Amino acid sequence: MTRLRLDIEWRLTLFTLVLLPLLVSLGFWQLERAGEKVALAAAQTARMTQPPAPMGDVVAEERRATLAYVPVALEGHFHPRLTILKDNQLREGRYGVDVLTPFFDRGAGQWVLLNRGWVPADPARRSLPAPDTPEAQLRLQASVYVPPGEPYTLAPEQLENISWPLLVQDAADPALRRVLERELDAALFPLELRLAPDEPAGFRRDWPLLNSSPAKHRGYAVQWFTMAAALAVLFVLRSSNLVAVLRGQREEAQ
Repeated sequence: MTRLRLDIEWRLTLFTLVLLPLLVSLGFWQLERAGEKVALAAAQTARMTQPPAPMGDVVAEERRATLAYVPVALEGHFHPRLTILKDNQLREGRYGVDVLTPFFDRGAGQWVLLNRGWVPADPARRSLPAPDTPEAQLRLQASVYVPPGEPYTLAPEQLENISWPLLVQDAADPALRRVLERELDAALFPLELRLAPDEPAGFRRDWPLLNSSPAKHRGYAVQWFTMAAALAVLFVLRSSNLVAVLRGQREEAQ
């Protein structure tokens, strides 16, 4: 009967001691991220069911992070000329842009940048969509969007000889906000608003609540744990005669 023997090789052992805890910790970190996304989605869904707040109350709120997905009631009109097209927006694998137009809320006396939804566009950018902008006074419902991370920044040449509609990478860009405030000759609310799905004056509106789903993080966790398990098995097989022991036991059983 073959007896189990260990043959520890220091380089492989050091490699395993360093990498194995890292892989396991990454797996648990992804599980934590999945839990955070579940809690965030629940909070966002609950917030979106609240009655819409007047725009004046939203403007007065200093903690912008608490405004994410808060429903807002608007009454006023769109700017007839200033249209922003947010680039690289995909729907079911099809290229398009989000259409954002400044909207003046009469109650708050405040301009806001209202995302009206997605329209298909030419992926080669040879031509830009020219979406219609309503001229009438409207009562609308929207929600506040707080973007994750830092915004892209317009290149200096994009601020020269601007034509409308203006194609941009990120509507949260401070340089874009300065351009709009110059054109409007008024202050612009610092956060984007997204038009509610059942409101008129909009286009396709099916924005995801989260930039990555809990299932995606769980999938990453499985990958990290699988790599950790593979490394552990490799270490055991390389550092022992386990294969020979198992083979000998199988032969004895036969």
